[in-house]
Amino acid sequence: MAIKINFTDYEKCYPSRLKKFFRSNFNYKTYDEFIPNMKNQIVGNFPPEIINLFGVNKSENIKQFQQAMGECVQYLRQCYIEFKKNNIIQFNFTDMDSEDLKLFEKKSSEFLNSMLKNIVPKGIKAKLEYVGKGGWKNVFKFSMYDYGEKIMHDKALQIFYNISCPVKSLRNSQGIYAETNFWVYLKNIIGHNMDKTQFTKYYMSDLKNGYSMTEFADSDITVTSAPFDFENIARIFYTDTTNEPINGKIYDVGGCLKFPGFIKDKVVLKYFKKLMYRTPGKDLTDYTERLKLLIQNPKTPHRDKIKQALELFQKEKSIDNYVI
Repeated sequence: MAIKINFTDYEKCYPSRLKKFFRSNFNYKTYDEFIPNMKNQIVGNFPPEIINLFGVNKSENIKQFQQAMGECVQYLRQCYIEFKKNNIIQFNFTDMDSEDLKLFEKKSSEFLNSMLKNIVPKGIKAKLEYVGKGGWKNVFKFSMYDYGEKIMHDKALQIFYNISCPVKSLRNSQGIYAETNFWVYLKNIIGHNMDKTQFTKYYMSDLKNGYSMTEFADSDITVTSAPFDFENIARIFYTDTTNEPINGKIYDVGGCLKFPGFIKDKVVLKYFKKLMYRTPGKDLTDYTERLKLLIQNPKTPHRDKIKQALELFQKEKSIDNYVI
């Protein structure tokens, strides 16, 4: 008698390569079932200016820096909860008068620096300034100084109110888990530096402590020189249309959804992107002819996938009803 094999949800039993897992897809429905069981819940890296602060024992110092940041984030999250509970604020920290807000920022910076003591070199200080809140998180400007001189461009420290998205029906696209997954997926499919696109540069997320770090979108941010057509190329649509770009940059990726079943294969997507980015005219015609020759050659790797990408493109972007 055959033994019945129960269905296995590989999302829940994936071992430890969270970054690799995230880069292959997004909008998973079972984040809460597998991420809390991961041994390492740090995705990405701190900015290189921070990494370069540590010489000997770099690995251990980075771990201590991660822990210090996590404790500071928990402190800031608890402040927000307590301030609202005690009616000190109604909506966000700017409900306080300017002097109280400055005092709160000063105390928050002092708390963070007390956590970083004996971790970063002497003379290195961090500063936190409150920026505002969204539907799911508070945002602070995070700066670092070496004896008063800035060592890096400011970063945005995005602290989520809840580790897990409290609205079950939105967990596939909102919250720290879903946003981190989308950032990693986006970095993988863009194919060039993210800061050159209309998205702000993403650095890292701590899924255990519920925060992420991106480039701060001020007037000095890298100008968009290579925008990514995520709607037509990756068939991703942005549901949070009320979030206006800051200095031309999209900084909040919560609510990014995909059209069902569109270009799941990364090889098909690779060639489709190359076709989409070609200049109409001779450049595009020559590249199209080159692909046709590759398709005809039986020794060409992935020729079926190249053909699929070409057929998709030749529908002249009329792809709303074309699902593969």
